[in-house]
Amino acid sequence: MAKKVLFNDDPNWTYEPVLLPDGFRFYNRYFYKRKRAHRIPLDDPKAEVLSGYVLIEKDLRSCKIWLESIIKMASSDERHVNATRSIANIENRELFNTVKGLFVAALTIYGKCFTSCEGRRVKLEKKNLSEDFHETHDEAMAFRHNFAAHSGARKLEYSQVILLLNPSRRKNQLPRMSTELLQPDSWGLESTKKCIDLVEHARSFCIEKRRVLSNKVLAEAIEKGVDYWYAKSKI
Repeated sequence: MAKKVLFNDDPNWTYEPVLLPDGFRFYNRYFYKRKRAHRIPLDDPKAEVLSGYVLIEKDLRSCKIWLESIIKMASSDERHVNATRSIANIENRELFNTVKGLFVAALTIYGKCFTSCEGRRVKLEKKNLSEDFHETHDEAMAFRHNFAAHSGARKLEYSQVILLLNPSRRKNQLPRMSTELLQPDSWGLESTKKCIDLVEHARSFCIEKRRVLSNKVLAEAIEKGVDYWYAKSKI
């Protein structure tokens, strides 16, 4: 695999990903002017919080990609273009099953950023958002709690068992049974665009947190001196 530039301000620093045999874990090899650089994982509390924000920012990027895909896929459907609330499309299920999958994925991963995760030391809070975005955030979390992750008190999905009787009463004809099912496929396009703005706003908060924490972690590492870190290196 070709090496990639690591820092825009110094192309001498490059890296290449290394995937371990289990197919899931990986690490990067780093190089300076093609020579293997020392790699020292940091596990102090500030570094772990920084890692948490890195994961959250990546989740929000994925959320934005999925919401943008919904807009591209549903933009030809007039009901989605003009909708002011969530939409359930009973036609073209091949397309809208995919739209629903993207919608559920976006809601789930957005909500994940605002809920406690065992593998992260940090989560976002509603207070981290500008008040201008609180209404959209509340709507996203309501759909996450009541549809995407759970089926809650707010009835966002519908299912009903139906008993059917022949319109002409006949002694020997038994009732039949059917079911009715309806779930939202997505929001209308305008609501989806508002959610994309919300996601970008939350990302900007994470990016600033990453910048501040990165500076602090690096400053503390520099204070310990270069000799300290070379002594700890196993390359």
